[in-house]
Amino acid sequence: MDDQKKIFRVFQLISRLRSHFGVKKSDLAQSFDVSERTIERYFVLLRNLGFEIENREQFFYIPRVDKQNVLPEDFIVFSIEEAAAIRDVIAGSSIQSPMQKALLTKLYALTDIEELSETLYNQSISQNISRVRQAVTGRTQIWLRAYHSVNSNTTSNRLVEPIRFVNYYTYLLAFEVEAQMVKQYKTDRIGDVETTELPWQFENLHGTTYVDAFGMSGSKPIPILLNLSTRAHRLMEEEHPDTIPYIKKIKSENLFQFKGNVYSYQGIGRFIMGLPGEVEVIEDEGLREYVREKMKVWMDKKTQLKQ
Repeated sequence: MDDQKKIFRVFQLISRLRSHFGVKKSDLAQSFDVSERTIERYFVLLRNLGFEIENREQFFYIPRVDKQNVLPEDFIVFSIEEAAAIRDVIAGSSIQSPMQKALLTKLYALTDIEELSETLYNQSISQNISRVRQAVTGRTQIWLRAYHSVNSNTTSNRLVEPIRFVNYYTYLLAFEVEAQMVKQYKTDRIGDVETTELPWQFENLHGTTYVDAFGMSGSKPIPILLNLSTRAHRLMEEEHPDTIPYIKKIKSENLFQFKGNVYSYQGIGRFIMGLPGEVEVIEDEGLREYVREKMKVWMDKKTQLKQ
């Protein structure tokens, strides 16, 4: 295994160990297709880097940082030099210098460490990100070549005015010239980025767009309230860690509640439908109707296939 893949595996391992419930050594070995002895060597590496790994009834985990004990000078901020070091490490160099080791410790506290590592792992994606950032700074239009849309299952070229990245470069918000609207693009679905010297022409139409904890974008927040089973609560925190500040336990019942904003029903709706009977929509009515309609379409298709 080359150095680049080894570093990527370390990122993945840290992400798995940051789960509230921890993970068994045997499960890690199966996920990474290695022996438990190899996983133990990874544990030694992480401890040498300064991570604490605790064991609770054969479930291993890295305890979360107590933010109240973090001093202002310890806040997680990457300098230009550190960002360049990350790029160099992912490009293929091994973990040797003290600064490179310190970067892993800082990355530990990032919420979306797995998404960050997946994005930086792919060299072509990194090159695309660099070109887009230059276009954002220069306020110029770019072509997103061979962009694959999951919704339409098509690949096409899009002339856009890039606005900003969100969720650690996982998504790009950009104004699409032909559609005359702001859209969200998944970074790893962009085949190539072609720069132009054309300046922005539609800045007045860029508006203000946000991305919710489920990866959906929009400009108008939709307040929702959900009751979650223990399993739904655990999966929501693991799959969508940005939801953690908005989840609380209902003391009188064995339930959890999520209370926050979304900008589209699509992301949260997909999560709810993936856990039938384990998520109750308290608010809002639009979300309830969205889920009912999607489930009806799914049931109709299932019935047609049986006939």
